[in-house]
Amino acid sequence: MAGRDAHNATSKNGRRRRLSPPVLLIALGIIMCMAPIATDLFFRIASRNEVNSMSSTAEAVDSAEKQQLLAQARAYNARLGGYEDPEAAGVTEILPYNSQLSVDGSEIMGWIEIPRADVVMKVYHGIGEPALSAGVGHQPETSLPVGGARSHCYLTGHSGLQQHRIFDGIRALEEGDVFAIHILGDAYAYRVTSWEIVDPTEVDVTPQDGDMCTLVTCTTTPDKWNPKGRIGINDKRLLVHGVRCEYDPEEFEQTKPDVSAYVNDNTRPALIGTGLLVAFAAILALGKYVHTKRRAPLGHHGAQR
Repeated sequence: MAGRDAHNATSKNGRRRRLSPPVLLIALGIIMCMAPIATDLFFRIASRNEVNSMSSTAEAVDSAEKQQLLAQARAYNARLGGYEDPEAAGVTEILPYNSQLSVDGSEIMGWIEIPRADVVMKVYHGIGEPALSAGVGHQPETSLPVGGARSHCYLTGHSGLQQHRIFDGIRALEEGDVFAIHILGDAYAYRVTSWEIVDPTEVDVTPQDGDMCTLVTCTTTPDKWNPKGRIGINDKRLLVHGVRCEYDPEEFEQTKPDVSAYVNDNTRPALIGTGLLVAFAAILALGKYVHTKRRAPLGHHGAQR
């Protein structure tokens, strides 16, 4: 009897081992599909934590130092736009670009908040690859994000990165939506007025009358199904223009992310793949359950006899 029981246990374990490879393959497939979404989630959580830490650091900056940094930035914008700014009247020598809005030599000048696109990320000096891989970059030849009579700030972010989303979601922005740049504890809010798709060589960064900010990302040639282009061959640039407005914390809190900030050309394949694998796993489980139920009565009657 002991030998028979051992044989039966071995047979059952063998059947379990034969069932394991499909289960493992399905699990591996789900993990591979969900990896980009998981890394993006981790990146966004880390970015928000860094922004919270940076906000605390900004609040701790001495008031005199803060006013000096802001006056320098306003003077920088005034020189770029060709106008006089009374808020920068005391500045006699304008610091170089990389020193502007830099606390303790940091390459981070602030952070951006775009509720409709679910973006809370640091803003770096320049648009080099290290900056654009870590967050949003400020185009050096444009106004700094502190406003001015003829200031136009350009902020650039990648689209279509496999490991995380940066500016993928700005395709959801429409006229009336808001975004804000936070500098040294102050919020500079902008309301979207328009958007356009242009060739990379047609991006005009010339300062204009007014206080404006433009968000820039790569996109494809638009079609009737994708008026703002797709995430793919980045032969075009999507520009989302905003004009300065009052910062209303309640409006930012109440604005919910658009679904396209999560489901787009970059994440859709992973979500579809995961769904198919889960459906396949459910079919296998259902088949096994039905097979077991069909065999159970035979075994039960046999035991009674």
